[in-house]
Amino acid sequence: MPCPDLGALRASLDDDAAGTPAPPHDHVHACASCADTLAELQRNAELAAPAIALTAPDVPPSPAAVQAALTRFEQRRARVAAATPAPVATAPAAVPDPIPLPRRGRVARLGARARGVAAGLVAALVLAGLLVTPGGRAAAAGFLAQFRSQRFEVVSVDPAQSTQVADVVGGLVKTGVFTGDALQASGLGEPEVVAVPAVDPAVLPSGVGHTPERVLVSPAREARITFDRDRALAYLRNHGRPAAQLPERYDGTQLVVRVPAAVVQQFAGRDGGPALLVGKAGTLGLTTEGGASLDELREVVLGLPGLPAETVAQLRSIQDWRTTLPLPVPTDQVRSRPATVHGAEALSFADQTGRLHALLWQRDGHIWGVAGVLGSDEAQDVADSLG
Repeated sequence: MPCPDLGALRASLDDDAAGTPAPPHDHVHACASCADTLAELQRNAELAAPAIALTAPDVPPSPAAVQAALTRFEQRRARVAAATPAPVATAPAAVPDPIPLPRRGRVARLGARARGVAAGLVAALVLAGLLVTPGGRAAAAGFLAQFRSQRFEVVSVDPAQSTQVADVVGGLVKTGVFTGDALQASGLGEPEVVAVPAVDPAVLPSGVGHTPERVLVSPAREARITFDRDRALAYLRNHGRPAAQLPERYDGTQLVVRVPAAVVQQFAGRDGGPALLVGKAGTLGLTTEGGASLDELREVVLGLPGLPAETVAQLRSIQDWRTTLPLPVPTDQVRSRPATVHGAEALSFADQTGRLHALLWQRDGHIWGVAGVLGSDEAQDVADSLG
């Protein structure tokens, strides 16, 4: 009989779970190719449940919470639509693509979900970069004097601490202490060129395609978050700090996050699904504009009531915080350990099943990352193959 398609093979796994024999099994036992494909599908199926569970909330939202969120979304969309000026017809200007891409494989701009994948892969893959225009370089020089990530440090958080942090952040946004929308970040003109890292096919794990199935590209961007002093004082006094004081000059200070050009190559497995991600981007940069310095605004944030004392202590223990990017790692979901790539300090990550592995490091002014359904040695081989 002819080889069944991927859908039939995947359905056979579901049939097995239901306790009923799957029709393709007789063929699979006699066909080495289909047996390999079925094993790959089984492996991905085992990974799907814990991977999806990482994105699920601890407690499902109530119908009232869902409706309230939908109402806020509609209100926000209406405000954005009202504030957006009508487009003016102009002759399109020829703008060269700042990121050289390989000729093979599909190229797509990063959508919201893809941006999440890239950020998870390289931790700060969608953070700050440099500009190539003279004015941009001058602005970046002053900005980078405040913060530029050169190394990483793990900040371990358990589920309770994650919930506490989420509650505090949610309260700050809800009360208007911080306002702004990173998803509406404005472009920064011509971003730093980020070449696609060349991956040696010889080091790719068995079953992974030798050329990228997709290349995901994110342009340089800027996000601004505005601090409201009066609302911050009200928040502090409503949360047990009646004597809280903040200088008037803090009001209206903007926290500026610069987002660099980034590229992520996605390699497919036998079933066509993503099996390996290889990414490269500029480094994170952060500054403030207004009456409060970055150091002063950091002190305000670390002093907020409700933040876990253990998390604050870990952040305060970072000696050179102006060059160290803290990476929150959920201890119940991810294991981390130090590693090296080409002599550079790196972090190695693995999920609790030991099937998902990632490496993250900085070198030559860039953040690099490798992640996928592969072993730690395989991830190391891929990382070491990058120039």
